[in-house]
Amino acid sequence: MSFLRWLIGVVVIAAIAHGAALYFGPSLIMGRVMSRAAAVSGINAMAYPPRPNAANNTVVRSSPDLLYNICAYDVSDKPLLVTAEVPPGTYWSAAFYDLNTDNYRVINDRQATTGGIRVLVTKPGTPAADAPAGAETIVSPTTRGLVLIRTLINDEANYAAIDDARKKATCRSL
Repeated sequence: MSFLRWLIGVVVIAAIAHGAALYFGPSLIMGRVMSRAAAVSGINAMAYPPRPNAANNTVVRSSPDLLYNICAYDVSDKPLLVTAEVPPGTYWSAAFYDLNTDNYRVINDRQATTGGIRVLVTKPGTPAADAPAGAETIVSPTTRGLVLIRTLINDEANYAAIDDARKKATCRSL
């Protein structure tokens, strides 16, 4: 009988620990990533980390074939305007993540037909009329999150041009 109580206790504790990990894990992970990004450039500002390698890895599971831009944001007071130039002839994407690590919008080089993006990130309930001309408005499910821009270095000869284009990306409160 004591073995059965012990087994039930273990199962209950395991279930509670599993539930807590599922509930709190994503926001703890994103909080850590956001604090690392904010330490470099601050909140609502774009960071341009160097090309990733084993010593300077700032993005989880980063690739040395990609250049990254990172913006930790907080739209609780003001919306966020994200602008970026899309370098021609290579893969490029801008991914928007909420505080729970959910990816709620992605724009890639094929979708950015004007050669760049202009995106207004707002909190729920913000009027769409406040968007600057030519900006796509997207609503972040949470007031805090992360914008991650990836650019493929398709040829080492193009590295300088790709790096120059990615450094034109901005992320700022309006």
